[in-house]
Amino acid sequence: MELPTLRQLEYLVAVAEHGTFGAAASALHVSQPALSTQVAEAEERLGLTVFERGRHGARATPEGEAVLAAARRVLEEMRELVRVASERSGDLAGPLVLGAIPTIAPYLLPAVVRETLRRYPNVELQLREERTATLLASLRAGTVDLALLAAPIPGDSAGIEVVELARDPFVLALPEGHPFAGTSRLPQSALAGLPMLLLEEGHCLREHAAAACSIIGASTLGSIQGTSLPSLSQMVAAGMGATLLPASALAVEARSGSGITTRPLRKPEPFRTIALAWRSRSPRSDQYRSLANGLQGPVGAACESPGRL
Repeated sequence: MELPTLRQLEYLVAVAEHGTFGAAASALHVSQPALSTQVAEAEERLGLTVFERGRHGARATPEGEAVLAAARRVLEEMRELVRVASERSGDLAGPLVLGAIPTIAPYLLPAVVRETLRRYPNVELQLREERTATLLASLRAGTVDLALLAAPIPGDSAGIEVVELARDPFVLALPEGHPFAGTSRLPQSALAGLPMLLLEEGHCLREHAAAACSIIGASTLGSIQGTSLPSLSQMVAAGMGATLLPASALAVEARSGSGITTRPLRKPEPFRTIALAWRSRSPRSDQYRSLANGLQGPVGAACESPGRL
C-alpha cells in the first residue's frame, strides 16, 4: 500500500472539520478540485472510503472516523517532531498555523506577524481567517496552532489555554458632519436616540458591541446589521447611523478621508479583550506562552484608545 502524504492527511482532517469540500478548500487556501483530487487519492491509497459525499456536504463513514482519528494523531506527532527540533535549536521554528477572527485579522495581524517573525525568524507562518466557532473547532482539531480572538471564548474552554494580550476599547463612530461629531460630551439621552449599526449574528463582536451599547445607554432595538466591520464603516460614512468600532480598527476604518469621525467614550469605557489561545496539551505550550507575553506590547499599542469624552 502506498502511504498517503501529510498534506493529504491535513486535507482529510480539514474536510471532516468544515463539513464540505468547498469550505475546507477555502480554509486551506487551495482550489476545491485540487483538494478533492488529493482526498480521492488518499482514499485510494488507504483502500477505503473516508467520506460519504452528498448535496449537503461530506460525512465521515464509520471506517473514515477511525482513519481521521489516526490522521489527527499523525499530524500532532509531526508537530511534536518539529517541536523537538526547535528545542534543539533553542528556538520556535517550522510550520506555525495562526488563525484570527475577521474583526481582528485586518487590524492586528500586521503587528502580530511582525513581532512573531522578529522573535522567531525560522517560523514558517501560515495565516487563516475564520469566525470564532470555526476557529475554535480548527484549534481543537489541530489544524490551527494558535488563535487570535476575543476573550472570554464562548462555550466550553476545557483544553484551551488563553492569554490576554490587551484591552481594545470601543469608540463611537459617526458620519462626518453629524451634529454630535464636534460635541465634547454626549448626554446619555443623545446616545439613546442614535440609530446603532451592528454586525450580523455569528460575529462575537456583535455581542461585545451590544454589551457596550448597554453600558453607554445606546439602544440596539431595530438596529441595522452589517456583514463585516468594513461594511458597517461604509454604512456609517453613508449616513445610515452610528456604530461602535474597536480602537484597533480605527487606523483602517476611520482613516482620513473615510467619511467617518469618532468620539471616545466616557468611563466606564467599554472594551473587548484580545487574546491568544492554543491547546493546553500542545507540546509547544511554553513557547506559545512566551510568544503571547512578547505580543502584549505591540498589540496593546495597536489598541490604544484616542482618549475619553
